[in-house]
Amino acid sequence: MGKKGGNKKKEAEDAALLAAEEEAARLEEERLKIEEEERKLRELEDVGLKTEEEERVAAADALLAADAAEFAPFHADRKKVLDRFRSQDKTAYEWERFKACSPRPDPQHEKEVNGYEMGVLAGEGQLLGDALNTAQDNELVVQEAQLYCNWALAEDKAEAASQLRGYQARVRALSEKVLDRSTARLLHTADEYANDKGEIQLHDSRADFKYAMWVNHVKNPRFKQIEVPELGITAELPKSLALASVAVRLTHRAYCNFSGRAKNELMSVGGVFTVDLLTLPPLPKKVKGWTLRTMTPLAYDVNRLAYPIPAAGAEQSTSAGEVDTDAPPVVLSYKLPSDLVLVEPAPRVGWWDNEAQEWKTEGVTEVKVEEGVLTYSSCKLTHLALLQSRVALLPYKKWSVRPTPSGETCIVSVTPSGSRFAGAPIEIEAGDGWCRLAGPTNVPELSALMEAKVSPWVLLSRLSTCGVHLTPEDRDCYFLEIDKKETDLEVACCADLALLAPAFMIASSKWNKSCSKDDCMVRFAEVTDFDRTLAVDADKAFARERDEVRVMLRKLKGCVLVDAKDKLEALSAELKVHMADGRNNVGAAAVRSRRDGFETPLEPLKYSQTALSLLKGVASEDALQRVNAASAPLTEVVKNLLVLLRVFTFG
Repeated sequence: MGKKGGNKKKEAEDAALLAAEEEAARLEEERLKIEEEERKLRELEDVGLKTEEEERVAAADALLAADAAEFAPFHADRKKVLDRFRSQDKTAYEWERFKACSPRPDPQHEKEVNGYEMGVLAGEGQLLGDALNTAQDNELVVQEAQLYCNWALAEDKAEAASQLRGYQARVRALSEKVLDRSTARLLHTADEYANDKGEIQLHDSRADFKYAMWVNHVKNPRFKQIEVPELGITAELPKSLALASVAVRLTHRAYCNFSGRAKNELMSVGGVFTVDLLTLPPLPKKVKGWTLRTMTPLAYDVNRLAYPIPAAGAEQSTSAGEVDTDAPPVVLSYKLPSDLVLVEPAPRVGWWDNEAQEWKTEGVTEVKVEEGVLTYSSCKLTHLALLQSRVALLPYKKWSVRPTPSGETCIVSVTPSGSRFAGAPIEIEAGDGWCRLAGPTNVPELSALMEAKVSPWVLLSRLSTCGVHLTPEDRDCYFLEIDKKETDLEVACCADLALLAPAFMIASSKWNKSCSKDDCMVRFAEVTDFDRTLAVDADKAFARERDEVRVMLRKLKGCVLVDAKDKLEALSAELKVHMADGRNNVGAAAVRSRRDGFETPLEPLKYSQTALSLLKGVASEDALQRVNAASAPLTEVVKNLLVLLRVFTFG
């Protein structure tokens, strides 16, 4: 009886379990059926919503196209003015070049560059003075190529600009070859330059080059220092070099060929100082009044030695990309350019690693700058330079654009990061086809840049040469951990604002950084009193953010006014949905995002094709007339400055 009772109990439990499983299966089947019905209904609804959204987008695109058509004559007229302005500028330059009968090649033509290279390299190595003259002439070719490159960039001719940069690299490589061949010639006849003590030291210089060489024929263990007061160069040598059969060549170039391809964030400032250890050719023999010289490859080219110099028959212990920190250092000292601004609190010096394509500081110690003289100890003898971060002044704390009281020029202002400028802005005045540095006025190293009226490319390049680097690149985003704005969007937004600049004050928006790469945000305010367009006036206006301050959201398709002033603690949920339209949300998803979660469905934002069409009915007639009458070369300079400064990605 007990066993049968147990079986019945188990059978009842099994039956209950089976019933529960069947009920669960039924409920799951019913749930899935309901889900499928809801999915089909949603899909059916989505078809309608998608059609609705596509019709809305098509209608909006038609309005944008109408905007574009309305302002097409305005933009076409301005393009004609700009084309004529550039043509006149270029024609005037080339006429002066023609009248000067310049022997230098035209960097626009590859055949001329090829012929120039062949002519320079024909024959034997030049005397040092002639070689330096050639190298300096080559820099004039490089500068002229940069002028044509800037014109090409202004005309959106990227391929031509790239070709010109290639010619620049070739011409500078030619300078290196010329200097090496001249050095080989000097070393081959170095005994002719010995003084009464048998010491051989040569030096010379040009505007962009300093050259000094010590040739160790006598191996005097008491010799400790190469000193060239005429060039402001000193090199303290360890005993191992004083006893080595080598030549030590010291060269300083005002330019740098490396920083543009550096994979890390470092760049050189103040030029590049190169220390080369060179193999000495066989010494001549004097027989019966004749001097007999052995002709070897060293009579025509130099052979660089690694440091530390390995013992005879031994292999080099370090590769070109390594440094032996146990090697006795060479102490180098030379005067920095007088217009160099040190933007970092502590100076650092590094050497160029050609294998890794980056600047490295290992093995360089005791760096100091005193009264404009840079001194450091280096265990690595190669290309050396004073370094700073390319992003030392980034991101901008804020930026702005405003017209001057005369109404004939505009001020583009960026406030850099870091302590060097103590929160003061760097201001650039933009005029009719030119710009110049307008501030800060208390940095004497930059005073020369306040006088010359040059193109945006030239001014920002000269600032970078002075250590004030304000032309960031896409690669710099990584080091600042920021997202790059879409290039076409950034350029379009800068073009919009440049057109407004003669009649409006413009300022950065704190929300721009948190926007996606497809959105730019900026504040602006109409100028009603041109006696109140100083920096302090702009700061007050945008700090108070009264009704006259408006915020523009710019997408690639167009722009719209939004409620996003800096005084807000957060952007509204509605604006975030609008900003996602067409990006994260398209079709039916866009309609649902504007509907779901809101008591009343959101009306889509109505975009204008450009800021000009956006301001119709918003700005005063006087402001619109100022915009229409503004000089095309002026607004083009403002646009190019904003594009080069990358204010939306780095501001």
